[in-house]
Amino acid sequence: MHSMTGTAVRPAPCAQPLLQRRSSTARARRVAAQPQALFGFLAPAKPAAGSNKTQELVSELIELTSRTNGGLNASSAKRQEIAELAEELQQYCPRNPLRSPLLFGEYEVVYASKPQATGGPYRSALGLAVFPGQRAVQTIEAPNVVVNELSYKALGFVPGSVRQQGEFTALDGNTFQLVFPEMDSKAKGDAPPRVVRIAYLDERIRVARSVPDPESGAEPTLFVFKRMVDEEADETVEDLDEQEVPKRKAFDFGTRKIKAAAQEQQGEAARAGNRLGTQLLGRRDGLATMAERRYQQSTGTVGRGTGSTATARKTREEVAADRAAARAAAEEERRAAREAAAEAKAAAEEERRARQAQLEAERTRAAELKEAARNQMMQLQAEAAEASDEAKSASAAAKEVEKAASSLLQQANQARGLIDNAASAASSAMQQLEGLKQSEKEAAAAVANARGTLKNLQAAGRRR
Repeated sequence: MHSMTGTAVRPAPCAQPLLQRRSSTARARRVAAQPQALFGFLAPAKPAAGSNKTQELVSELIELTSRTNGGLNASSAKRQEIAELAEELQQYCPRNPLRSPLLFGEYEVVYASKPQATGGPYRSALGLAVFPGQRAVQTIEAPNVVVNELSYKALGFVPGSVRQQGEFTALDGNTFQLVFPEMDSKAKGDAPPRVVRIAYLDERIRVARSVPDPESGAEPTLFVFKRMVDEEADETVEDLDEQEVPKRKAFDFGTRKIKAAAQEQQGEAARAGNRLGTQLLGRRDGLATMAERRYQQSTGTVGRGTGSTATARKTREEVAADRAAARAAAEEERRAAREAAAEAKAAAEEERRARQAQLEAERTRAAELKEAARNQMMQLQAEAAEASDEAKSASAAAKEVEKAASSLLQQANQARGLIDNAASAASSAMQQLEGLKQSEKEAAAAVANARGTLKNLQAAGRRR
């Protein structure tokens, strides 16, 4: 899965119509759900070598990767453990996985050794803060369509997603190259090749590694994809109601004919994917096989083998009775399966209603949050307008104060001019006063001289 750098949009419909995909899935499940033939126990299929070990490894890998938030919360020790599990699981990969029908379907990206490889900037610290609740899904559709989609909730409550659609070209049986035309057209120069190699594939997971350019020196990225099957639970229950118990063929007398017929029926059941069908019913054995087992228990033939001489020598009446008993047991099993399907359908309906109620509650909560945000925004706008009016009033008052201060400054300048003039006049008056004082001193001296002269004249007059 390549990094997503597209524009946030609502999820667009896939290239293949949804109804066509569901109908094809329903047909595949109806075929896969065919139980084993009545005499499938005569020649049981041998399990593949290491199948139990493989399922243990797959379960352990799913458990380890499902709690890492796409690899973001994985410690170095857990990353090493996941890499070792993937390396061990790779030896059980089927041949030519690109030709397997298991390749197609919807997968959730539960782990990436480089977390930003599944979302680009959306998986950064800032992207996770603004767009929390991320979920990466990759859909592979026939013949060669790949759709990457990253869903999120902006700010925690506004749903959104980014989506990429491209094509893949097989390079060999397990390696392919991805091309995203829209993104490559926006890139400057030639877009780097995106080569991916499938390391393991089954009905539950897909493990893949990117193949970087040798000249870049980059490390390959390990991806773990988990198949998404929960969304079609209702459809599976409906398919179980429509499913028919296969008609049993008439008995062929003779051990060789019985074995040949059993092997032929078993091969048909295996090609139809009987194991996947019986897993959907939650049972290991098909309906016909369980009916055979109950019939054998009731007739006491368990462990003796149907290919014995005693079975071959049964009369037509006994064969007819055996058929009737097996038919009745199969009908009973079918009725039980229908009841179980009805219960599963009711449970699925109840779960759907619960999900619908939860979705409605989330929508109501989102509407309340949106209304609260709108009210708060209106209140902030009103407060901002009021503050703007107060600022305008303060600005007008400041201008008035500035005008008054300018007038007072002019008056102060005028007063200072008057004070300067008064100081100059006072200085002139002081100078004149000093001159008068000097003149007064001179006049006093002249008076004193005149008085001395007068006294001398008076003394001279007296002497005469």
